[in-house]
Amino acid sequence: MSKVTPEVVSFDSEKLLFDFPESDTILRSCDFYEFSVLNFYIFHSSPILGEHIVASLNSDVGTSLPIVQLPETGSVLFSLLSYIFPVPPILPSTLEQTMQLLSAAQKYNMDVALIHIRNHIALQEPQFIREETAFLVYSLAQKYGLRQEALQAARSTLSFSPLIIEDFSDKHDMMPGAFLHELWKYHDRVRRNLASDLEEFKTSRAPYILNGLQCTASGSPVDNYITSLKKTPALFDLTKFHMSLANPVQGQSRKGHSCTACEDMSSKEIRAFWVALTAVVHDSMTKAESDLLLLGEGTNFEGPDKPSYQSWSPTKYSDMPNADIILLSSDLARFRVHRSVLVASSPLFSDMFSLPQPPENEAVNGLPIVHLPEDAEVLDSLISVLYPVDPVIPDSDEKILCLLSACQKYDMVAIQSRIRAEVSRRGLLSPTGAKAFRLYAIAYRERLVPETEAAARLTLDFPMMFEYLGEALRSFEGSALSDLIHFRQCCKLSLISCFSLLYVAPFNIWVLLGTDSWDLMDLFAHSSNLQASAGDTWRLFGPTSGQKTAPA
Repeated sequence: MSKVTPEVVSFDSEKLLFDFPESDTILRSCDFYEFSVLNFYIFHSSPILGEHIVASLNSDVGTSLPIVQLPETGSVLFSLLSYIFPVPPILPSTLEQTMQLLSAAQKYNMDVALIHIRNHIALQEPQFIREETAFLVYSLAQKYGLRQEALQAARSTLSFSPLIIEDFSDKHDMMPGAFLHELWKYHDRVRRNLASDLEEFKTSRAPYILNGLQCTASGSPVDNYITSLKKTPALFDLTKFHMSLANPVQGQSRKGHSCTACEDMSSKEIRAFWVALTAVVHDSMTKAESDLLLLGEGTNFEGPDKPSYQSWSPTKYSDMPNADIILLSSDLARFRVHRSVLVASSPLFSDMFSLPQPPENEAVNGLPIVHLPEDAEVLDSLISVLYPVDPVIPDSDEKILCLLSACQKYDMVAIQSRIRAEVSRRGLLSPTGAKAFRLYAIAYRERLVPETEAAARLTLDFPMMFEYLGEALRSFEGSALSDLIHFRQCCKLSLISCFSLLYVAPFNIWVLLGTDSWDLMDLFAHSSNLQASAGDTWRLFGPTSGQKTAPA
């Protein structure tokens, strides 16, 4: 049977036509393309879409054809229908649309169509999942809940092992921190599995396969290759293995001797050894894949920044005397406050209360209720700063940032400045270790520029490595990771520039330390100026910037 490769087209509005005679239903895409289809094929291919059609039949009484509104775009829906109806199958032209097509087929339980789509993708040249696309496919597979593609792409990224955070400065937009952390955990599991599995292979199976040759002895080329493979899965390549045998430099041990038996291995022995080694490596990867989590659509994952509410006890600021309005927190705590205080502190509330209020607005004891997205702890702190009482500052760094973010959202400039002054006076927002990176990520997300810059400076005392950041990496979103990498690089260059002055006359430290014209404080002052310059450069990449500007 010959293979039929599906057509890959770039869609335009004229090609998005799907109009069967005697159609029963209209499927409408999110961008308002309509497809007239036969229910028979839909019911046969997808029970979920069939339920949507049945529901529309009950609701669209009196209309010519029932309309089913779907969240997919016209191009994706058109491709999906081409795998349901007796027409030539058509794959989308872009990688992301192809992933959306797979996601739609999976979401609507189109098992047969999903198999056909994946088979057609496998026929593409160049390959759909390869080194150039591995990270993007992995990120999109995570986003759309496609486990098979996520596993294939994750395995493909092993060719870049070991992962280094700085290498992702140009990949930040395609991969949220949570996805990247899950990928690093997969790489770490693969390395740990390889360490144990390859050691067992080297001591028990390899000598038997090599017919008693001493190729696995310590320091031999084969031993060195296996040892390197434990730490760097990217070395798993037949060409690299041949090079390790053929190159006398790579085949030498640290003591300077080489293994002649390794150099004289026959092609049959090499082939048998490689087949056995491949089975071990693939088994190590498969075991690591079983624990890979999908964190995107269709999963129950909640990121680390989701607040976990505890029971909250009302404070003396939750029930102000003679209050004329109620603020309701996200966790349903009520705060009775005064309109005049809110209006005086926030132009947003001033505009809100100046508008006519609907007569059916919710009220309690005659007091209108305003729903706010902040939780009780944050609202309690905010109200304490609005009134002439002792301010209540939250205990956790994250809650402090939420409080500052609320002030920014409600345009409470003076209140925000007061909170920042109180936080500074108490010495808060000064985390260490991985918590500094997490603070930066949250401040960046909340678009708090002073806190973002301060936290970025705090991270300079700590290494930016996957092992060190750990779960804090999950807090990074958008360009936060890339901007922090650029900031740290600018600071590094500034420091190098600073110390280079020690070797340039007339600032040579060994000469000038013996004179009265210069001392170390000049160097430190220059270092501070350079770091401030790095901060200015970082702000070009900051959360409120638009177009990125590269550092000079």
